[in-house]
Amino acid sequence: MTHLRTGLAALVTTAAAAGACATVWVLAPLVGGGAGSAAVLSTVVALSLGRREFTGRAEFARSALLLPVIGVGAAGVGWLLASAPVVGAAVFVAGMSVPVWLRRFGPRAARLGALAALPLTAMLVVPVAPAADVPVWASALLALLGGVVAVLWVGLAREVLVLVRAAPAQRGSDARRAAAPPAGSQPGNSPRPRKRLPASTRMALQLASALSTAFVVGWLVFPAHSMWVVLTAYIVNAGNRGRGDVLHKSVLRVVGALGGSIVAVGLALAVPSAGGFAAVVVIFAALFVGTGLRAYSYAYWALTVTLVLTLLQDLFGVSPLLQGGLTGEAGMLAERMAAIVVGALLGVAAAWFVLPVRSTDVLRRRLSELLVALTAALAADAETQGDAATASSATASPPPPDRATRIADFHTALARVEELAPAHRARRLLGTRGRVQPIHCIDAAVALGGALDARLRAPRRPRDPESRARLRDAIGQARRSLGAPADLERICSSLLAVAVALGPTTPTTPAAAPVG
Repeated sequence: MTHLRTGLAALVTTAAAAGACATVWVLAPLVGGGAGSAAVLSTVVALSLGRREFTGRAEFARSALLLPVIGVGAAGVGWLLASAPVVGAAVFVAGMSVPVWLRRFGPRAARLGALAALPLTAMLVVPVAPAADVPVWASALLALLGGVVAVLWVGLAREVLVLVRAAPAQRGSDARRAAAPPAGSQPGNSPRPRKRLPASTRMALQLASALSTAFVVGWLVFPAHSMWVVLTAYIVNAGNRGRGDVLHKSVLRVVGALGGSIVAVGLALAVPSAGGFAAVVVIFAALFVGTGLRAYSYAYWALTVTLVLTLLQDLFGVSPLLQGGLTGEAGMLAERMAAIVVGALLGVAAAWFVLPVRSTDVLRRRLSELLVALTAALAADAETQGDAATASSATASPPPPDRATRIADFHTALARVEELAPAHRARRLLGTRGRVQPIHCIDAAVALGGALDARLRAPRRPRDPESRARLRDAIGQARRSLGAPADLERICSSLLAVAVALGPTTPTTPAAAPVG
């Protein structure tokens, strides 16, 4: 059933992107501008916005009002990239890195920054300058139209997903997420460390340095493929979850890019005379498959992005496939792969050597948020347990709104911990040598989800004071274990002890006592 919902969501999201692209393509002549860059902008915005999660219709409406305006600004950046590359690059770097810095000001600022990155990515792909016979106001109006069309199609897609019950799970409350420890802070009850820059600031500087270097290296070394250097440097640093995550994502990016380039060349060889319509069909079919498979591995999405961008460049004549025959294409493929590898290396170098953020520090912070959310969920459950004990009816009633919200907050925090698993799971493949690794702590945190769900499903009855005290002590031990310096063995055993104490019928002696 989960695979079916994922596939259905991918289908509806891709259909919305295709609808936005087709709508802009039809309406563009009425405005008096070229449809190319506006159609790409609308497609990228629709696809990215369709995959984002919102707390409700009100939050989506706020984003929908902002995106078209941001799209006009992004179109201006695209014009600068084509007509004044140095100025355009500087504005692009600022537009991508400042939103990362804004994360320190809370969830709303973080969401605003994430919205700004969507149209800028599209303009990096097809930075088409306005034609000489097209007024500037017409180009701006077309960019605004592209953003409006995209949000309208995504809004329709979201309502369809709600009707068929395939919408993505809603995030927890903003207030509780904002109350979590800020990025770069030390969780637990450890002594106060020396003052350092917040993680959001460090990651913004990392991204700015990676993009700036990528532009310079791309222009000097890969003038025909500079976009691939910059785009790869951005992709491996976007959503930075620590230097290990950046390294893992860069490897998947290179592998996926190689696969996507080979598929693109294979398609060009198999159907060399295919027209623009056939290329568009292949693009959206690939987006559907890639969107559905992205949940299983980022490599699939990297393959899809490379294939789609290659076909787009061919469609707009930026870098036509087979322009020099098979030999010429082989050389172009080799140069493009070299550009992608260099972009990945620049991204990794920035994450590792420019104010690095350790992956274990990110894990400790998210585990701290998880334990805070667990404590809140248990407190809400304890309140309803008292109400249930005095109720005369034995019929189970739905959880009160506050209790349901706090439980949802816990599962949101747990999902954020699980997001870190792929990189640490890959690290485990290199050999653990009998030592506790971060992935073991993540597995122990996942056990908390099952234990809490089992506790909530158990028949409602007052918990004995001794079991509540054991659970409270276990959570306290787990929170203290997250202090610096990181002791993964202690963290892992403490989380397992919490999972045991969460049992619906807690044994007199815990099966796994916390260490320390």
